[in-house]
Amino acid sequence: MQTIVLEAEKRNTKTKGALKALRKKGLVPAVLYHKGEPSLTLAVKESALRKLVYTTESHLVNLKFSDGTETQAIMKSRQFDPVSDQILHADFQLLKADEMIETEVPTLFKGTPVGTIKGGRVQVIMHKLRIRTLPADIPEHIEFDISKMDIGDTLHIKEANEMFTSAKWKILGDPSISIVSVVAPTKAVEIIAAETAATEPEVIAKGKEKSAEKAEKK
Repeated sequence: MQTIVLEAEKRNTKTKGALKALRKKGLVPAVLYHKGEPSLTLAVKESALRKLVYTTESHLVNLKFSDGTETQAIMKSRQFDPVSDQILHADFQLLKADEMIETEVPTLFKGTPVGTIKGGRVQVIMHKLRIRTLPADIPEHIEFDISKMDIGDTLHIKEANEMFTSAKWKILGDPSISIVSVVAPTKAVEIIAAETAATEPEVIAKGKEKSAEKAEKK
């Protein structure tokens, strides 16, 4: 997994006015936490943070402080302004090499399902999956080959874990939860197709009638 370095500043400012001033400087208020330890309030550059936010992959983070120390973490959540889409806040979880963590990882699907050749369509239910693993074993994404899926087939968490028995991580959640399906065409599409098929001969027939009328007049 790729690691992104973020320069971070420790901060003591917590009032709304102080946080607003930070954001005007292009900084994002953040918190670094670990279970059983005091949280640390930070500020990171929004421009650098966007590399973590606007990506389809998972990344580890090295928070680099001005005193030369570095801390490995993972971003757990972020908040956005609903109007401007500005990043308002971010939460980071401190990582320890020997401690298992739970985190979300994007899903990736490859292959053309046989069901789509028959008119079906792919329906992705889970764009991210929650896993449990050690920090060093977090994958950038989890890739599934769906080329053999037919119409009506569904991949659940149970089957997904069976596919990756040798992986150093485990997908969490109810085993019956669906991840991706190949579904039949909707009725609306079928109706349109049927109407089109029924209308085309009529149009052709009308065209022939008009041609015959012109020939008779001549």
